[in-house]
Amino acid sequence: MLKCEDCGRDLPEKEALVHKDSNGEKHIICPECFRKATGIDYKTFACRRETAKQTFFAVLFCLGATVYAFIEKGPLYGGLGILLTILVYLFSGKMR
Repeated sequence: MLKCEDCGRDLPEKEALVHKDSNGEKHIICPECFRKATGIDYKTFACRRETAKQTFFAVLFCLGATVYAFIEKGPLYGGLGILLTILVYLFSGKMR
């Protein structure tokens, strides 16, 4: 059992969250205190973090394919690759 450093509630290890404050210090807190500190609940935070990670890798893959297309096929395919990369970036977060 862990103890929330903000409200003092006893927490099982599955529910305990680690939060960095503005000074960079880590604190063990409960989900309710996390919501008070950040303004959103932890499930929303985790979903946004995972979506950002997936977007990063999708854009990185598209940029790699764009460079390859530009070298192998020429500027027309490179330009289309840049357009595709921009579209992937813009619409990747809109799916959920």
